[in-house]
Amino acid sequence: MEWSQFSDEELERRRQRSIDAQRAMERSAFERWHQELMDRYYWSHGPCCAGCDHWSSEGGYNGKCAAAGVMSGSDVLRSLGITFSTFIVEPGFPFTRHDFYCGKFRDDFDWASLPMEYLDAIGALSAGQIRPSPKGTPNDTE
Repeated sequence: MEWSQFSDEELERRRQRSIDAQRAMERSAFERWHQELMDRYYWSHGPCCAGCDHWSSEGGYNGKCAAAGVMSGSDVLRSLGITFSTFIVEPGFPFTRHDFYCGKFRDDFDWASLPMEYLDAIGALSAGQIRPSPKGTPNDTE
């Protein structure tokens, strides 16, 4: 009894596409969770890499800082605390921790563009209104 009119190759192709789609959905859910984690940290601790427009994370507490500019591969490794490696790293942006603060901090994001439920979850609301973006230095919020 044949239950499909598709060839074995077509069935495998479709199975693999389904697996790829599932992985993409899982990654998307993780990215939303991680972004909320970083936004919540920013709104509770004040200016830091987690809330900076120059910073991007791949899902951990370290991320690349575009404000610092491109540096040599060995300097990129040093930004991670690695002083010696036989692995050749290409030039790129240095890594910083989510809680790091520098004078190049920038937050020009339009927080009002996000749903009120999300803003409430990250601590950006006060009495139903969006609070001013955190100012000052880390752990010195208004």
